[in-house]
Amino acid sequence: MQNDFKENYIEEQKKKAAERRARLAKIGMGVDQPATSVSSQRERGTQTGRAPGTRPEGAPEERRVQQTKPSARPAPQGQVRPASQGQTSSQPRPDVRREQQGQVQRPQAQQGQPQRTQTQQPVTQRPQQPQRPAPQAQDAGQVQAPQKTAQPQRPSNPSANRSSVSYGGYTQRRRVAPTDEELFKKDLSDNESRAMMFALTGKADQPDDGGDVDIINMGRIKAPKKSDDEDKKKKSRAGVYVGRSFAVLGLVLVFLIVTLFSSVFVIAHGPSRSIRDLLVLTADHSSAAKWVPHLFLPGDVIEGILNKSEETVRDVVSIDQYIPDPENDKFADKWEHAKDGMIFETVSGPTFKAYVLLVKDPSRIFVGTSAESLAGKPYGDDIFHITEFYGAVAAINGGEFPDNGGGGTGHTPIGLTYSKGECVHNDGHTDRTFLGITKDNKLVVNEGMTEKRADELGIRDAVSFQKGNTLIQQEGDELIFHYQDGNTGVAQRTGIGQRADGTVILVVTDGRTASSLGATHNDMIDLMVSYGAVTAGLLDGGSSSLMYYRDYYDKYGYDYEKLDEYQKKGLVNNYKAFTEPRKIPTFFIVSAETAEN
Repeated sequence: MQNDFKENYIEEQKKKAAERRARLAKIGMGVDQPATSVSSQRERGTQTGRAPGTRPEGAPEERRVQQTKPSARPAPQGQVRPASQGQTSSQPRPDVRREQQGQVQRPQAQQGQPQRTQTQQPVTQRPQQPQRPAPQAQDAGQVQAPQKTAQPQRPSNPSANRSSVSYGGYTQRRRVAPTDEELFKKDLSDNESRAMMFALTGKADQPDDGGDVDIINMGRIKAPKKSDDEDKKKKSRAGVYVGRSFAVLGLVLVFLIVTLFSSVFVIAHGPSRSIRDLLVLTADHSSAAKWVPHLFLPGDVIEGILNKSEETVRDVVSIDQYIPDPENDKFADKWEHAKDGMIFETVSGPTFKAYVLLVKDPSRIFVGTSAESLAGKPYGDDIFHITEFYGAVAAINGGEFPDNGGGGTGHTPIGLTYSKGECVHNDGHTDRTFLGITKDNKLVVNEGMTEKRADELGIRDAVSFQKGNTLIQQEGDELIFHYQDGNTGVAQRTGIGQRADGTVILVVTDGRTASSLGATHNDMIDLMVSYGAVTAGLLDGGSSSLMYYRDYYDKYGYDYEKLDEYQKKGLVNNYKAFTEPRKIPTFFIVSAETAEN
């Protein structure tokens, strides 16, 4: 198949070459044609009506000069060296061109050496040029002009004459006629030759212009695909930029991680134990980061820090010294301008920002649950849906629930739970901090509570949260403040308290931000004391800390456009977590204001 392809291609190129020569001959331009013999020329001259050896009127004068080098070898038998038609001159012809250029003529051949002969065959008679005698040689070093010898007349037999090729009307040096293959290769351009070689052998250099060899069109070179090349370059540059950006980002991330781990390692094993304890306790308050301290410290050291944080210092104060005179109560005038029967304030502490909601009527507060049967629901509820369900004006998060690794669904509470006078959950964990409201609207906070004791106290709504979260207790005429000096961890926290006049205090703090790292256990005691709480305790904190107040931004003149997506829905605090607000099982709900309020 490849041989047929080669033969067809060569034949096609031969035809194209013949067509080009025919077109050039038609318009009178010199085209390569084999020369004919003298007899053939005479015959053409006779046919055209002019004598041989003459030229038509107006045609340029032609001169055919052929030079041959004599050879010492005799001519082959039966062959006669062709000679030029016409007379030969035995006189030496001076080299006028060389004399004009100041060059020396060729020396005359030495005796015994073959002499170079030159045969002239004028097509038309030309005037005889004056002959100059050659200078006589005085010694062997002088240069003499070469003598021209007569050559035998060329026979008229065309078969004995070699072909000569005429170009543009001037006769070139006699040579052997080129073969068809040589003519074919000569007519091919450089790129066509490369294309043909590539098509026949599969091996050829690419063209200089960067194009591709078109094997189908045989010899035609495609223009470089500039658009594709430019697209590839652009994509390549874009890929380089993207790769460099990711490399820089990766280096920065690695640097930050190394710096963070190095800093934490130095702090964990450095001389300042207070900073070490602070970081350990702060991580312990976050369900998803409890494992971090174990990367840098042994387990027994961490256990010792946690046990120390639970050590409580009981500070006892007489209630008569603590409760201010009603005439000096700073909140007395604020109730006249209260909205929804509540006072809403923000407080800035040393490392936290707190949101405080004072509810005048404690009977409006109850525990709302995510389902009537908490054991049968696979997940909890968010604060936006639960407040809509109960028609509440405000709410905060409630008690504890399983949250291993921060991935809990909030489907079931932990510890004793009451809602609207009924015990809705009792899993036997009676050692938790119990926070409940009695039927006569008194807040009870106690470490540990059984269902029997809760019924005796007349508890109508209650939740539980871990251990050691009692802040303030009232025992007779004394107030007991449960300080934990070793618990220095900061976090988002939620608390509930009650003043002596029955006003309920709901508190939520921000955390995990540069402007509000969070509050400590003792910070929450001080905050409750500043509002006159006689009873107070901590509820679930961290990412569960939530406060909802319906349309608070309109009631208190907040810039709506500066609020985040959750605050625009009614969330008061600045929620910081990797997920949306948590789904939890229990809430402390503030019902809508009653008519008598």
